Amino acid sequence: ADLLAAGPRSAAELAGAIALAAGFMAQWAALGLILVMLGAIYMKAFKWKTGFWGEKSMGWHYEVLLIMMNLVIVTMGPGRYSL
Repeated sequence: ADLLAAGPRSAAELAGAIALAAGFMAQWAALGLILVMLGAIYMKAFKWKTGFWGEKSMGWHYEVLLIMMNLVIVTMGPGRYSL
């Protein structure tokens, strides 16, 4: 069941990343990516019981970093060269 839900999540992550890179509705794209990363943290921390650093660097520390980077875009705006 988890693998079936991975398709839409992957598509949402890809669309958000493209929109963010292009500067198209960047704050909304960043907010969407935050939600995707929260879902990834939920899966890793609560379903798969992976620690923060995990084994072989497979923890959820990277997702926290991406959330923080996207929070900067949500709060500060996309910048001068956005669509």
